[in-house]
Amino acid sequence: MTGAVATIGRMATTTRRGAPLIFPIGHYLGAHYPSVGAELDFHLLRIGWETYKLSGNEQLGVWALAHGLPEGHEMAPWTRPAVEGAARATGIPGAAHILEELIGKDLVIEASPGTAEAVEFARVCRIRSLLLGLGNTSEEPLLYGIGLAATKPVVKVPSFTYELWKWGHACDSLWHAVQIFAQAGRNTAPGDSDQTDPERILTRCLAATQVLVAHGAAYLDEAREEWDQEEGEDPLAARVGPGAERFEPNPFRSEP
Repeated sequence: MTGAVATIGRMATTTRRGAPLIFPIGHYLGAHYPSVGAELDFHLLRIGWETYKLSGNEQLGVWALAHGLPEGHEMAPWTRPAVEGAARATGIPGAAHILEELIGKDLVIEASPGTAEAVEFARVCRIRSLLLGLGNTSEEPLLYGIGLAATKPVVKVPSFTYELWKWGHACDSLWHAVQIFAQAGRNTAPGDSDQTDPERILTRCLAATQVLVAHGAAYLDEAREEWDQEEGEDPLAARVGPGAERFEPNPFRSEP
């Protein structure tokens, strides 16, 4: 870690443990300026086929801090108190209120491992991989690099996190990925509940997702569809909040 990141991390660590985990939703598309010489209008996020506005640099900063700090694969859980502590350290005013707004719009979501809300979160969100897989090395065969070609890895992760990074984006939702892991565990290690019990696997996936998101190796999108949903049911209708302002038009959306 750099000195600045380490300082922010120390200020956030004392209050982060025991609270629900926090996750930013969406893929950042950049700033929008309406004309030459104009002031910033807004920032854009993409979630599924829709785009949503962040109304200023402070809101963007808090959403960015919800990703966590890149502390390596053993990073501590990232939570609302951690985000608020990091925001204070970076001088963002009104961070708690801004974070509450983002949570209210479901642009940031909290989930406690081992609870029904964690399963709901996994059903409506999907992990999307970024960067490139760099594999392992003879010096560190148990860690796998993710980054850019011909450069040092952005992060080195254990095999479970690497498998989630490799295959999670091919699944319809994070919960679908959990079920795939559970089926593989029943085939290879039927007596190990950490590899066969979906809720235990989900707890591992949530921690791994935080590592990947914090290092820019993945982002969270809406579920493509729930793998076990009833036909015609929208798995994300209840999750993208009515207060999240859509940016129209979207020329890539296919109308029914």
